Amino acid sequence: MYDVVIVGSGIVGLMTAYRLSRYKLRVLVVDSNPEPGWGVSKGHAAIVHVVQLPFSSLKSRMAREGNRLLGEVARELGVRLERTSTLVVATKLHHLLALPLVALYLRLNLGKEFPVKLRGRGYLRREEPGLTRKALGAVEVYGYGCVDNFDLLYGLYEFASANGVEFRFGERVVAARVLEDRVEVETDKGNVYEAGFLVNAAGLWADEVARFTGDEASFELGKGVLLVFDRRHTRRFVAPAYLKPDPKTKGGAVMFTVDGRGLWGPNLRPARDKYDVCVDEEDVEMLYRKFAPLLEGDPGIPLKAYAGVRPIPPENDFRITYSKSSRRVVHAIGTESPAFTASPAIADRIVSMLGDAGLRLEPKEKLAPRKPFPRARDNPEKARGRVVCTCSLVTEEEVREAVRRGSRTLQGVMFRTGACMGTCQGARCIAEVARIVAEELGVGVEELTLRGGGSWLVKKK
Repeated sequence: MYDVVIVGSGIVGLMTAYRLSRYKLRVLVVDSNPEPGWGVSKGHAAIVHVVQLPFSSLKSRMAREGNRLLGEVARELGVRLERTSTLVVATKLHHLLALPLVALYLRLNLGKEFPVKLRGRGYLRREEPGLTRKALGAVEVYGYGCVDNFDLLYGLYEFASANGVEFRFGERVVAARVLEDRVEVETDKGNVYEAGFLVNAAGLWADEVARFTGDEASFELGKGVLLVFDRRHTRRFVAPAYLKPDPKTKGGAVMFTVDGRGLWGPNLRPARDKYDVCVDEEDVEMLYRKFAPLLEGDPGIPLKAYAGVRPIPPENDFRITYSKSSRRVVHAIGTESPAFTASPAIADRIVSMLGDAGLRLEPKEKLAPRKPFPRARDNPEKARGRVVCTCSLVTEEEVREAVRRGSRTLQGVMFRTGACMGTCQGARCIAEVARIVAEELGVGVEELTLRGGGSWLVKKK
């Protein structure tokens, strides 16, 4: 019998497992995906946020708390986090006139921890030469950042696993029963797991898990599309000024990744269903219309566009509560943006609620550290093995190490290493990477899948 079963291995489920792994507990994480972080978390922009309206909301307060904590987590796991600021840029006179009021409002709500400054045209020309010449002024907000999203997700998984947390991938929860002294979780593989407590961190499917325990939850499904470029365009994040912000979205920005790629978006539009991650021409055109005017000159080569689906609850806020049937169940519902930033704070609240409900939290005397993932592009002089992906400078040894750390699909190796995700998008290296992955797994390349299930890469004879 387990002390805690966590349903879902997205950023909230993994962060909760990471926190619980510090205690003398038996913890199990169950997820229907073949690898950790493949639900809502796979479609994140991996941005560390500061401003989330309204400031009085739970998700706004937890995002600021999580912003403080995420740096500590990244340092412990050896995950890259680059701090920066965001410029909210005015290109119209009436927006410029409103900037002092915007700055005052932000200062009153953010305090001294996240400084806010007014910037004039001269500062923008000097500090951001790639910015449009139509920029009249800006409000600069400090405290933002970008994280290596997949290294964080896999790092949380590796740390938790090394410290005793068990994982069951490829198992979908089909029932949950709350009994007087325990909970039972049943999966589509016929397994029934017993535990003292259940954490519902199932992301898009948290509503289904909630119904299993007698609770009601409903979502509006929103889809956000992001556009990736071959290079970053600015030193800071840049967002257009709005006088009437949408409460359901922060509006997107011109951003960048820790690997130096440009990143535009996201937009927000209704999703058809929980699997609607397709990107169409209208999405790309919308992003160009919104963000291209912020820049001067050619934005470079667009490499790809990808989409994520987010669960937006009616109250447009996080819902972290006990089940109405029992304090043995904790629900984390509606954990959409900025849940990535807020995840350490969400996990701490869940652990505290479990403790209040009776879970004994006895710290371990010793913890096994996570060994950072080796990357040739971070330290070329210490790189091992031949380079197989020239665009992202990924070596054969990195591909093999990704498999040794648990990846069983080509996409899992791509996410861990960055292989096949550069300028050529795998055109030159995907065949060789697939061969190495299959060899390391000890299977024929025809047995290798892109993302599990029936996503075969090579047609079987």
